[in-house]
Amino acid sequence: MKCRLLILVTMCCLSACKKDNEGATPAPTIVGKWFMKSHRIQHSKNNMVIADKIRTDYLVSDFEFFNDDGTGYTSNSTSSGTVAIIQYRYTLNGIRLKINRDTPTFYAGNYTVVSLTADSLAIHYESASVIDGDSYRGIEEIVLSKK
Repeated sequence: MKCRLLILVTMCCLSACKKDNEGATPAPTIVGKWFMKSHRIQHSKNNMVIADKIRTDYLVSDFEFFNDDGTGYTSNSTSSGTVAIIQYRYTLNGIRLKINRDTPTFYAGNYTVVSLTADSLAIHYESASVIDGDSYRGIEEIVLSKK
């Protein structure tokens, strides 16, 4: 009887002393290849929407690739059937994603990571300018997937 009790106590102790972080899922990371799923662009002039378009017809050659060293690149299918590669540097601080790129400038900017999971990334971008007294605003919503 004492032997059975000792085995039972030992088994309970071993299972109770398990580390809490075993089996923990690692935090999602932006590093890796992200395929374009949708891109919504909305433009306003003087607070009136002048364009609102959503694109979802992306090819497997349309993706973002974020390296762990802060470099990355965009791969875009062109209308001529070729693929354009645009390299950049990026930093991610919390939900702030900053892309540094001189030319073309439309890739550079400060983005907001709306959501990030192991296989889904949603990014928000806003721009504003005043030209000849008119106020312009652009909003972009980009959804990417690792699959």
